Amino acid sequence: MPNVSMGIHRNRHCLPYAAKVGGSSQSDDLVLTKPVGSGGATRGPDVLKVQRALNLAPHDKGGPSPKLAETGVADAKTIAAIHAFQRFHFGKSDGRIDVMGRSHAKLSSLQPAKIKRMEMAKNYLAQAMQCMRAAETGILGAGVELMTGGGLMGTRNLNLVDKHFDVRKSANPAAALGHIGAVYAKMLAVFARPGGLWGWQAFEAEPFTNPDFYAFTWWGGFSRSGDYAGWQRLDTIYLSAFYDKATDDNRIQTIVHELAHFVGPTSGDLIYDYAYGQQSAPQMKALSPYQKQHNAESFGNYAFEAQFGRAPL
Repeated sequence: MPNVSMGIHRNRHCLPYAAKVGGSSQSDDLVLTKPVGSGGATRGPDVLKVQRALNLAPHDKGGPSPKLAETGVADAKTIAAIHAFQRFHFGKSDGRIDVMGRSHAKLSSLQPAKIKRMEMAKNYLAQAMQCMRAAETGILGAGVELMTGGGLMGTRNLNLVDKHFDVRKSANPAAALGHIGAVYAKMLAVFARPGGLWGWQAFEAEPFTNPDFYAFTWWGGFSRSGDYAGWQRLDTIYLSAFYDKATDDNRIQTIVHELAHFVGPTSGDLIYDYAYGQQSAPQMKALSPYQKQHNAESFGNYAFEAQFGRAPL
């Protein structure tokens, strides 16, 4: 299902993601029932919500300075603030916040609890990047061991790669290693993009809270720069409400797992979800070499073990 948004559910399985329409009143989502601004509502509770949301958005993310008067009336300053916010994020503006539109989503993702989530996530994004680097290093070592037989140094790297991907059971082990290494290299390229690790371009807080997901993204979103499906930017990985409750290990592994889908192709050799769990789980061990080499959970598990020397808990 490449043309769909997929997310890691709280049961640790990937499922099609659906946002709560309009936002959730049980969170700090910006919940709207009608468009606000030019051509939309100019007074009433939704206008007040937009004024408050703009004031809560950081100034360096397009929030107004000075703050708006929260009157529930969309005066000239409120309309100007909407224009400025839209130009800051999209390079153009119409002065209106449409329900479940791009401006609504962006503004909702910049509310205090969402800011707090992304600040917290910086540590786990950094650790996920270290895992991917460890995986890349381990695969390079495995390639040398595959060519030389290991010699006096043995085949420690190749053994660990085999544990997760069964490369020596592949028809072409060297090609299998090349495929796996290319996936991790592409993951690391995400962090090299402008706004990557420490910014809001590649990773963003979920705007409309679905409390049952850790994270979600678009299959092959890495190749969809600047594209949208409704409010969702396809070249973005969204961290969702359940990420706040996750264990440290799950937060790290979730990022690598979602990146595997994100950087994978949109057709052909998809990085799929053939099985879930630790590599020692029967359903994971039962996968064929091809399935292991195209399984998002396998990429997450190997990178984690390459860095920390153990399976994620």
